[in-house]
Amino acid sequence: MEPTDERAVAGGHAPRFAAYFRVRHYEADAIGHVNNAAYLHYLEQAAIEHSAAVGYPLGRYREMGTLFIVRRHEVEYLRPASPGDVLEVVTWAEEIRGPRAVRAYEVYRHGQATSEVGTVAVPADGLLPATHVPASEALVRARTQWVYISLESGRPLRVPAELVGAFMGRGTTRPASGSQVPLR
Repeated sequence: MEPTDERAVAGGHAPRFAAYFRVRHYEADAIGHVNNAAYLHYLEQAAIEHSAAVGYPLGRYREMGTLFIVRRHEVEYLRPASPGDVLEVVTWAEEIRGPRAVRAYEVYRHGQATSEVGTVAVPADGLLPATHVPASEALVRARTQWVYISLESGRPLRVPAELVGAFMGRGTTRPASGSQVPLR
């Protein structure tokens, strides 16, 4: 399906981005696994970094007078992670329609695994090549619904085609016009 202001679906073609996080001891629960709430921080930070990597850092949204806010999270916890583990959080835009964007995530234990003394290097975050293969089985799968809003009014806005193109792997990441298309 071709991207429009109405709807864009990735169909497995949207650029994937990986952000890396070392699990800290205070993020563990009573049994030594990453607390479920800590994963939400990893997911949100990966989304912010992915947005910056495709040309939309937080400052650019502020210049445009817009922002994405979270409406809903769905998280499936499959396997535990522990303090010292280096996690690879892979994310991509799954669908963008009107003011809503659905972002998918998969969390993996990075191949360098764990370090008791914290000497394992954390890889640089970045867009992944199409041939990327995760180093482990998924620990977490998640989806987040984001809503694109006007900072001035707080009301939802249709996601501009240029922004859809940046996230869905089509189009450009050249400077945005800053125009806003209100929902009808």
